[in-house]
Amino acid sequence: MSPGRRRAIRALASIALLAAVVAVLPAGTLQSALAEASVTMIALSVASFIVCHLVAAFKWRMLMGPSVELSYPKAVTAHFTGLVGNLTPLGMIGGDLLRAAVASNGSERPAAIVLSSVVDRIVDSLALVLLALAGFTWVGGRSIAAWVLFSGGIVVSAFGIAALLLGQRVLQRSGNARLTGIRDAFGMLVERPGLIARALVLSVFVQGSLVTINAYIGMSVGVESSFGAWLLAWPATKFAAYLPVGIAGIGVREAALVALLRPLGGAPGPVMAAGLLWDAVIVIGALAGWLLFTWLPALRHVALRRIALRRIQTP
Repeated sequence: MSPGRRRAIRALASIALLAAVVAVLPAGTLQSALAEASVTMIALSVASFIVCHLVAAFKWRMLMGPSVELSYPKAVTAHFTGLVGNLTPLGMIGGDLLRAAVASNGSERPAAIVLSSVVDRIVDSLALVLLALAGFTWVGGRSIAAWVLFSGGIVVSAFGIAALLLGQRVLQRSGNARLTGIRDAFGMLVERPGLIARALVLSVFVQGSLVTINAYIGMSVGVESSFGAWLLAWPATKFAAYLPVGIAGIGVREAALVALLRPLGGAPGPVMAAGLLWDAVIVIGALAGWLLFTWLPALRHVALRRIALRRIQTP
């Protein structure tokens, strides 16, 4: 099957999932919940989303270590470019690859950048597991579906850590000169557990802030679930969004959120509205961040260059 056909199928899958969830909602509940949304709420959520991802970009840059010559502004540019890539049929994996490609352009340590992207995703997964565990403690783990997804998150995180450790051992035993850069990057990360710990703390802060934004959106449209329920459900839905179904997790995330919050006090209509509004925040925030930190600086650079050329040409 061609890549174009696979992407078309994923787009149709997102539309079909959204349509299926909307079809089973009580009549009028989604519309009335969306009517409660305000421009102020959306604006605050988008601004908070951008701030969270500025911290996430800093965390990713920190994981690369001082040996990688990559400025923070370029890391921010690459990070928001990756967020825009997440919105395409390429999904989160494609977005991560795009982020690493932009950061690696002109770099002498591309292996360290690529490896830091893998580690960054695993650290984020661990942070989600910790937040979900806090949610289980808060609400008592009353959702069977959440137990399944939470267990899946633990398995995925454990598999990622095991794969990294196995990869390190294989690289250490390999004498292939072409793998020197990756071998050095692995060694840097394994030998600096404090760096991973700091990254995990930042990740818990970022992911916890994103949960708070979602809970705020939910409260604004009438979701009556506790914050503990959001701590449990939102990380689980993000793990569900990792599945290669749909585009950027759209459809999968909303269906999982409705299923998980329903036994925890979340009426399906308002929960679906909160999920759709979060999709809007993701799209607006990613595009706004990309324009703000990529397009506008490039435009400013071109304008300054033209001004400088005019001054030189002026007799």
